[in-house]
Amino acid sequence: MSGADDFEEIEAYGQEKEGFLRGFLDLPNGIPSHDTFNRVFRKMEADKFESCLRAYCSEILDSLKDCQVNIDGKVLRATGEKGKKSSGLCLVSAWVSTHCLSLGQLKVSKKSNEKTAIPDLIEQIDLSGALVSIDAMGCDKQIAQQLRANQADYLLALKKNQGNLFEEIHDWMQSRKESFDQYQDIDYQGGRIENRTTYSSNDLTFIDELCGWKDAKSIIMVACERSFKNGKQASSFQTRFYISSAKKDSCFFGKATRHHWSIENQLHWQLDMVFSEDRQKVRKGHAPENMATLRKMGLQLLMKHKGKNSLKKTRKKVAWNQNLLLSVLNEF
Repeated sequence: MSGADDFEEIEAYGQEKEGFLRGFLDLPNGIPSHDTFNRVFRKMEADKFESCLRAYCSEILDSLKDCQVNIDGKVLRATGEKGKKSSGLCLVSAWVSTHCLSLGQLKVSKKSNEKTAIPDLIEQIDLSGALVSIDAMGCDKQIAQQLRANQADYLLALKKNQGNLFEEIHDWMQSRKESFDQYQDIDYQGGRIENRTTYSSNDLTFIDELCGWKDAKSIIMVACERSFKNGKQASSFQTRFYISSAKKDSCFFGKATRHHWSIENQLHWQLDMVFSEDRQKVRKGHAPENMATLRKMGLQLLMKHKGKNSLKKTRKKVAWNQNLLLSVLNEF
């Protein structure tokens, strides 16, 4: 909250603000050293500390009914061993796009991938009534069944690794798209124009490969054309496909597929921009996970108080103004 990103900076902040901190803390031995902070965060059990984040979220949002929850993974790049690009800590997070709220996170085992961590994360959160969106990594029959068992709907991205299912939906929707329910959305931003058309159908009669996908009710196709006003850059075209247990129209799915990306734009990207997460080299014990939890807590408090300011500016204002800092912390 006050601009300290690593243990040495936390120690330095404590030394400069010791008088202020003594108003709230007993410090018989003064401010702990950065080595002490490091040891504590390394040994503190990550799941128990992360439960504080979930408890905070439950106080803000006691039900996820009619909310969209996005699940996605992020690699903390600087936590990896030198010379090994893929060795960084990967965390799978659950994000409520409608409330900009991080519900929780789970570490992905180095011998596994996001797909194996997602079911464990789902079990930690009461998702009843929510629409849960996951990218192609989580497009799995068991995950779909688990979400339905937890009274949540799913919206799962399809890619070619789904084999016959992808091909069936691709061929069916491409050949008959004009007969499906449609929703168009045009976005102008920074000289870039994105024209998105969402097609959806609740008629799954001819999609044999959907057998075994629990309560599947909708297939969705999103066609996105990107062009530029100056004409100097080539236009691009992309088509994405989804399946869902929700029986909704194309307008609903057009907005839901866009909202899924908020976990990238509002959570992962902001953690990098505001807290320089991808440059934090904490590597040992539980410290990487615990610091990631701390950053998510800080991000949510800043989001709640930023008003019209950027998050980076809000963080600096909190660091400079002790009264504002106390006001923000009183929300926790």
